[in-house]
Amino acid sequence: MADLTGSRIAGGNTAYKRNNADFYPTPPDVTFALLDFLRLSTESTVIWEPACGENHMVNQIKKMGYNVFGTDIKTGADFLTYVPTKRFTWIITNPPFSLSEQFIHRCGQLKKPFALLLKSQYWHAKRRMSLFQEYTPSWVLPLTWRPDFCFGTRGGGSPLMDVMWCVWDLRVLDGPRYVPLERPNKIVVEVGF
Repeated sequence: MADLTGSRIAGGNTAYKRNNADFYPTPPDVTFALLDFLRLSTESTVIWEPACGENHMVNQIKKMGYNVFGTDIKTGADFLTYVPTKRFTWIITNPPFSLSEQFIHRCGQLKKPFALLLKSQYWHAKRRMSLFQEYTPSWVLPLTWRPDFCFGTRGGGSPLMDVMWCVWDLRVLDGPRYVPLERPNKIVVEVGF
């Protein structure tokens, strides 16, 4: 399969060009599934979403009762160098895939628990072995559905990319733990809980 079809089946290239700056907004059910799994305290948790784009994740996090703030490179806050002035207890984001390694390193330097949405085959690369050893996730949470990061704008076909949440939780010392996440009910996501 030397053509694009083989690549599409493997979850790679599509017939469409990549979005500018790797901007693929996170559907609400993806964020909901993570927070429903983590069950963080809504009273004491402050979440920083450092690649917030148009606030898709920020809005879902707020809907679920959390204190959250978002920053983005488009508004002058480059996560890789930005020092937030607000206090935060967690970092949760869908990083640009092309910068995912840098995001992991930066999160590790900030010494707070964090969760990043990554391609399911992210750790299936020899060149990332040292990264995995340095920053071993506490939880690997593959989604049991393929999210539509284009929100239906690319026709009626099924999305091709499998993704997972990787969570680095300072409370979990014996990782990684592997737990597939089920897709939440749409009505539950819309309500928030």
